[in-house]
Amino acid sequence: MKKSLLELYALAVCFFTVACFAIALGIGLYAVIGVADPAITLNSYTYSQHQTNDAYWQGCAGRYCAPDDKKVRPPEAEVTKQREASFARELSNERRNEVQTLIKCFIVIFVDLFIFLFHWVLARRARNAA
Repeated sequence: MKKSLLELYALAVCFFTVACFAIALGIGLYAVIGVADPAITLNSYTYSQHQTNDAYWQGCAGRYCAPDDKKVRPPEAEVTKQREASFARELSNERRNEVQTLIKCFIVIFVDLFIFLFHWVLARRARNAA
């Protein structure tokens, strides 16, 4: 069974679209986890900086500061309040980023599906013509 050049091209494109689909699906599933529970996908440094008041304060209270910056530490209740508010913002940002990633994956999957179907039909026609 001899294959035409057109059929080989179409099947090669189908192969690569399936590979792209698998990659997009994996990234999309990770994004779904991030939307459902952003604390899981939050980067480790940010997560560890918000676990204790000391870690939060030593990390310059969630803001960049020079190493020689000497800030007066407020009472523990205020640091806890700031840390919890900062952590809530970080989780909100993470969830938003993951929703954006999920939208991008849907777009890639949609385009990928269109390209796959077009080339699959092209391969079938080339096979039937031979």
